[in-house]
Amino acid sequence: MEIKRLEGLGEKELERWEGRTKALCRCPDCATYNECIAQSKDLLFCYLGKSRNCEIVARTCDCPVCAVTEELGLKYSFYCRLGSEKLMH
Repeated sequence: MEIKRLEGLGEKELERWEGRTKALCRCPDCATYNECIAQSKDLLFCYLGKSRNCEIVARTCDCPVCAVTEELGLKYSFYCRLGSEKLMH
C-alpha cells in the first residue's frame, strides 16, 4: 500500500489502518522520541505529520528501519520534526 492510496480510504477504514499501523511504529524506540511526545502519545508521524506540541531535537532516526516505512514505500526521515511523507513530496 502506498501512502497516496490512504487518501481514498473512508473514515472508518482509515481509523482501522491507523490503529493497526501505530502498533508497527518504531517511534518510541527512537532516540529522538522524547518525554513530551510520549506524554502526548504521538505516533505515526510519517502519515499524521510532525509533533505540534513538542520541541524535538534530532538525535537518531529509526524511520528508515521501521516496518511502516517498508509497508508504505516511504523515502524520507525525521517525520516527527519535518512533517509527513505527503508534505515532503
